[in-house]
Amino acid sequence: MTARSRILITLAWTTVALHGRDEALALLEEVRALTDSPRLHALTWVQEAVVHVSLADWRSALAALAHVDDASMQLLAPRERTSALLNGGLSHLSLLELGEARAELHEALALAVEGGVVEQEFKARHNLGCLEFYAGNLPEAISLMRAADDVEVPVARARAKQDLAQVLLESGLLTQARDTLHGALAEARTEHLALEEADIRLDLAACALVEGDATSARNELGAAIRIYRARGAEGRQRSTLLLRAAVDLGSGRVPRGVDDLLVPWLQTRRPVTAEERLAARVHVETLLLRGDVDGAADAAQRLRGAAHQGLAGDMHDRLLFAKVAAAQGDSRSARREVHASARRLGRRAAPTQSLEVRAALALHGRRLSEFDLGDALSSGSARRIFDSVERWRAVSHRLPPVSAPPDAETAELMAHLRQARLRLGSTAPGEEEASLRSQVASLEGRIAERDWSTSGRNERNAPQDEPAPVAGTASGRTPGEAAGFTGTRAALGERDEVALVLFAHAGQQYVLEVGAHRRSRVRHLGTVATVTTLADRLVRDLRAQAFAATNPALAAAVGRAVDASLAELDRVVFGDLRLPDGCGVVVAPSRALASVPWTALPGAAGRPVTVAASLTRWATPEPPADGPTTVTSLAGPSLRRAVAEAADVAAVWGSRSGADHGGTQDSKRLVTALATDTVVHVAAHGTHERQNPFFSSLHLADGPVFAHELPRPLRSRHVVLSACDVGQSDLRPGDEPFGLTAALLSLGARSVVAAVAPVGDEVAAVAMVDYHRRLSSGVPAARALAVTVAEHPGARAFCLYGADWAAPHTSA
Repeated sequence: MTARSRILITLAWTTVALHGRDEALALLEEVRALTDSPRLHALTWVQEAVVHVSLADWRSALAALAHVDDASMQLLAPRERTSALLNGGLSHLSLLELGEARAELHEALALAVEGGVVEQEFKARHNLGCLEFYAGNLPEAISLMRAADDVEVPVARARAKQDLAQVLLESGLLTQARDTLHGALAEARTEHLALEEADIRLDLAACALVEGDATSARNELGAAIRIYRARGAEGRQRSTLLLRAAVDLGSGRVPRGVDDLLVPWLQTRRPVTAEERLAARVHVETLLLRGDVDGAADAAQRLRGAAHQGLAGDMHDRLLFAKVAAAQGDSRSARREVHASARRLGRRAAPTQSLEVRAALALHGRRLSEFDLGDALSSGSARRIFDSVERWRAVSHRLPPVSAPPDAETAELMAHLRQARLRLGSTAPGEEEASLRSQVASLEGRIAERDWSTSGRNERNAPQDEPAPVAGTASGRTPGEAAGFTGTRAALGERDEVALVLFAHAGQQYVLEVGAHRRSRVRHLGTVATVTTLADRLVRDLRAQAFAATNPALAAAVGRAVDASLAELDRVVFGDLRLPDGCGVVVAPSRALASVPWTALPGAAGRPVTVAASLTRWATPEPPADGPTTVTSLAGPSLRRAVAEAADVAAVWGSRSGADHGGTQDSKRLVTALATDTVVHVAAHGTHERQNPFFSSLHLADGPVFAHELPRPLRSRHVVLSACDVGQSDLRPGDEPFGLTAALLSLGARSVVAAVAPVGDEVAAVAMVDYHRRLSSGVPAARALAVTVAEHPGARAFCLYGADWAAPHTSA
């Protein structure tokens, strides 16, 4: 009888996957009828909890474990007691009962370590990582989960990888999250874990939603629903149907059957679990789309004060509060919700060093920013439009606080990456190349995670009521808050410049013209798709022109194509704008126009042009110089004129500059220069990585130097990158610019000169020396570059990014 009972208890676990919960629970009831053994009865309740946990029925799992009192627990073997504690801890955790979860998981870990049961040690450590995730300690969560993964034990890791992916997704590391999920999906299929496969598809759907790909999200959700239906997992099937309803509502469509679907979740007074909270949001959005404003307002009250479910959920709640207020005609309350959300995102981003994470944090507010900008556009107020655009860009463009240099492990990873990139550049296509590409991708992912997790560990200690202080501001406000519309107009007037703030909304491209002595206005430029096509064609034509230089006939034909592309984009962007002679232009580009060579457009010809990620940050005054101007000029290998260019630049500044030259330099010399010198010039090959822009690089004597290696903060105020392509930026969701130039600015450089397309070696060598000659005599950078490009048209791919800069302590 005992043997049969033990077999039935074990069989219940496989039965739930093959035939569903009811048959599994029937087997356990049979055991309870077969025997009076307290120990076997306790085991049936522990196994019933395992069954409920596998179906995410957390309350039923805890109800089953409630049958196992302290006396019964002592009858169990250490491994069995640990299993009960693990499942109880996981259930409490899923219900956000963090205190109970922490106690049970720590007890489970101690038992597992004492008994030498590495499989359960792995689970306990991993679940403690999950607990830190729910507690909001994301760096600790990643660290604990990675530590658990290092435990050598032959267990199926699909679920653990899925949990890690959820933390990575919440942290904003979208690429790493998606890659981790695909690895988990492959493991689940190999192990024939159908329910795990469905769960992983839910998270892949979440990744697709973050990227704005509703079609892929619906496909993943549909596949998950089919699996749940086939396995009798009714609860999970219903939860997934709820998520699909939310996707439909996000597209402006009320799905059929949504009212019946919501009934089970709307019975609770306050939503607690993730599903209950999502159901409450779906209810509000359904009522809003149906025009039932009063009903939506009542439904939204259920979300106030409910359990916290992470940053993305909080942003969704605030969006609904804003929409309800707007529908009630209370525009002030709607704007208050939006502005509070932006401030929270700013506080969350401020302590975080990683550009990737700050971009994704801004992404969580994308729908809020769209709502805010739509409200501002409908008002017709230039001030409100300016404030809305700058409010959300400020979230993405905050200067990072001072931090320690990269730790030893990250430095070692960077060294391995540099060598792998060097080998990849000289390896022919084949198996070795494929292996090297896989190695490079793995190293980049590990470095990105470490950059976030190590720098974000102090995030919990950052002030929760005010943003962290930002370099250059005394009050701790963002530059945008310090300057604002009035301050920006005043700065434009002082510098005799006009600003073009480019932004997109609802698939349309706009420009806001701002100046001190003219009326601000908004112009519609066309669809985002049309403007993107024009910008991409211009950059392609410029690249073709650089490679056609040795063929006069081809160069002439390509030159005509470049001129035509420039004229067409100029007509769209500048339109009927007429500027006085000598008036400068400050451009704050949108995603579609992030890599345009603005100095080359006819409307900007001969004018000082500055490309600024944020106008209010541009308007922040430059702090006074804290010492003499020092200059370092460096050269990389494989460029015929690089060493001579570096030497000539050093000679321009003279002996008082402290410049060095003579031969090529390595990455350490560049890092040192950026940490110590006012002006840094680099003549080298450059690479802009479109797939992972933060690994864009400059090629020096010991290989590529990446943005991850740059010192934090930079002392350099002005950096000149005489290299191809590294002026390009890729703007991710949230309008966070990615690339080498963006990294330099984010780490504290005042301004950067860089090219968005290839520039001939000979042209760059002559033009950049001329540029430094003007700069060293006291001419501001924007005007010095404008004159240089006018005299050397081949250098028109160079642009000035950030803010204008002039060398102090110079003679005229």
